[in-house]
Parts: sequence; structure tokens; C-alpha cells
Amino acid sequence: MAAYTCLVVPVLISANYRYPARWYPAVAKIVRRVARKLRPYFDCAKNVLRVAYAPLERTEKLFLQMNNLSTMMCQLLMFTACDRLFLSQAKLTSLYSLMFYNVVTYSVSYIREICTKEDWSPFVNVTRHSQVKHLAMSATKIVLEWTKAITFIVTITFILLAFGLEQGLEHYRPTALYTVTTGIYYLLSERTFLELWPIAISALKLERLEGMETLYFGVWARGVTTALAVPLVPALAWCGRWRLAILVLYLCVFVHGRHRLGEALIKLNEARGSLAKFRRATSQELATLEDVCAVCLGAMRSARVTPCAHYFHADCLRRCLAASDRCPICVRPYVFC
Repeated sequence: MAAYTCLVVPVLISANYRYPARWYPAVAKIVRRVARKLRPYFDCAKNVLRVAYAPLERTEKLFLQMNNLSTMMCQLLMFTACDRLFLSQAKLTSLYSLMFYNVVTYSVSYIREICTKEDWSPFVNVTRHSQVKHLAMSATKIVLEWTKAITFIVTITFILLAFGLEQGLEHYRPTALYTVTTGIYYLLSERTFLELWPIAISALKLERLEGMETLYFGVWARGVTTALAVPLVPALAWCGRWRLAILVLYLCVFVHGRHRLGEALIKLNEARGSLAKFRRATSQELATLEDVCAVCLGAMRSARVTPCAHYFHADCLRRCLAASDRCPICVRPYVFC
């Protein structure tokens, strides 16, 4: 900023007051010379910082590999920060909210499991193609299924009783802003909902996304969760919650944004880059073709065209490119003019 001021102010003075800044070229030359001399020192300092940060970076990656733990830690920090900022008398509201959201998540995941379940047989075969029943595994499966069903029923019952009778909720008084902020953060960070949102978006059949809803939503979700955490940091610092502000800044903004958001952006850019060479099929071509994608056998509302004049969904073609650089139909290498 100081160098920018030294270079620009003389030009402004010369333009507005017709004062010839004759010493401007000399100052610019001196600044360039100083920057050239200091560059090795900056490079050395950068390398030292990179080496010093390497162990911490490995720890961050190891922490993020424990997906459930890292997600829960970020959620707890965000909920606690919202407690301190949005509630006047915060008495374990963050824990109450997190437990309630986890119960809802368990219920949603169980309902999803029931809706997508194909094998309703209570027995387990010895092998995949055998008809011989494995008694021990069958008994274990029956016990587990009944346990999950009873747990789900008890959970729903207690939720209804808690909200109907308002027992044990004397200190749970979240505001609308608190509920909206924590709810959005939880819905965009919990794995169960991260798997459901792309399915819901794909039902909208947005041709612009080209079937890559999972990649696009990964960037959107991580971007929104990082953006939600950013304004909380100065607000916490203003309120004197320095330790909590540092934790939110480091885990929810820096680590989450650098690794998770960065990885999602890299995957999306790689996917778009691999498809950039293949042109989009026009609506006239798709209407004339009246065919399905050879990979997924689905109808083609939008498609990419290979140099050998074959049509595929963009996401299907992306998956094929990850495995081979040849056309899935004619097995020819792609040759671009």
C-alpha cells in the first residue's frame, strides 16, 4: 500500500495541479531496485514458513480425514459462536440444537434407508449366488433391523412429547436469527444432507449443470458455510470472545475453506477442464438424434459431442475420461482438430 501511494500520488498531483513530477521515474526505479534486492529474502522467508507449516498441514489433513469428528467440531464451534452473539442468556443452547439436529438427521437417514431398500428378506445367504441361509448372520440382521426400527419410533415419540409438553426446554429459547444461521450451516455441512441435496437439485433438471450437481453443490455448500463463519469472527472479537474467534477463524474459515472448499473447487475445475474440448450438442442435434446416452441409457436433454460424433451426458463422459482417453463406443482415441 505504501509503495502504491508513493507511485500514484505524484501522478495525481501532476494531473490536478500541473506540477511536473520529475522525480517520479527516479522513485519508480529505486522502488524496483529495492524490490529486486529484497525478493531473495522474501523467497527465503516464504520457504521457511512453508517448512514450518508442513507438520501443521499434515495434522489438518489428518483431522479432516476423520470426517464425522471434524464436521461435528466445526458445527459445535459455529453453534457456540451463535450462542454468544445471538442469545442474551445462552445456557447450552448450542448442545440442545446440535442434539436436536442430529436426531432429525438420524430420522431422515433411516427413512431414506427404508425408501431405497431393495432386499427386504430377513435372511442372509452364505454366498451371493447361494440359497443356503446363514443362521448367525440372519439372526444378527434381524436384531439390527428391529433395533433400528425401535430406536426410530422411540426417537420420534420423544421429539413429539418434548415439543408437545415442552418438558426440559425451559432454557431452550433460540431466536429466529440463531435458528436460521445454525440450520443453514447444519444442512450444508452434515453428510446425510450433502448426499440428499444433489438428488433434489437433479430433480429440477437444470441443463446448465450438465448432470454434475454433486460437484457444483459441493462448491456451493462449502462456500456458503465458509461465508457464514467469516462475519462471526470480527463480531466475536468485538464482544471480547477472542479465543472463540480464533478457533472459528482457524477451523471454520481457514481449514474448512483452504482444504474442503479448495478441494471441491479443484474437482469442479478439473471436470470442467476435461469437458472443455468437447462441444455442447445443439437442441436441433438432440431432436434429430432421438437416442439415449450409451453409458447410463438415460434420455439426453443436454449432451457433449466427441470428435467421432458420439453423444454422451457430460457427467457420463467425464467419468469415462477418468478411466480412459478413448471413446466408450468406438474405442478410438480422441483427436481434436
